[in-house]
Amino acid sequence: MSNVLIQSSVNLFGDITVDGNSAAQSIEGFIYMAMNTFYQAAISFTGQHVGAKRYDRIPRILFCSLGCVIVTGLVLGWSAYIFGHQLLSIYSESPEVIEAGINRVRIICTTYAFCGMMDVMVGMMRGLGYSTVPMIVSLIGACGLRILWLNTIFLIPEYHTTASIYISYPVSWAITFLTHVICYTIIWHKVKKKEKKQQLEAR
Repeated sequence: MSNVLIQSSVNLFGDITVDGNSAAQSIEGFIYMAMNTFYQAAISFTGQHVGAKRYDRIPRILFCSLGCVIVTGLVLGWSAYIFGHQLLSIYSESPEVIEAGINRVRIICTTYAFCGMMDVMVGMMRGLGYSTVPMIVSLIGACGLRILWLNTIFLIPEYHTTASIYISYPVSWAITFLTHVICYTIIWHKVKKKEKKQQLEAR
């Protein structure tokens, strides 16, 4: 729903902006797929270590996954921005369309690491066996905040721009990531407490 509303908001700025936005989204897709591998790895490795009762290795999985996704997001995101004109020229030869695409790439691709960080936290919690909490937080944060943004900030005349629309992405990613960190911390303490209880019972 948030993506539909964002697309309809972008459509208000005409065909050139729509074409540039679509081209930029295609480039973002490659970056997202690269970062998404660490989300999948976080789920798999965390789940495996929970099953093996090796909770001591889970913090390392978290830091390794976050480190890898941050480096991947920054390198690919900034590369997409630096070589943005060349990449966007694959989709269109129009300078106006390319410039419209650069406007999106400049804001979203350079901050795309936040999206990967947010997803890794989701993967960690799901690996620990908690899927409902990250789902609710993601719906409210990644989707709800953007809808709220479009119905408040974007309606202010000074901020009625495509840049304002695009900024809603990194803002929602960052806020959702921080919320996930808080939720993960609570869940991790609960898991550790449960582990200690099981160890005492085993003795």
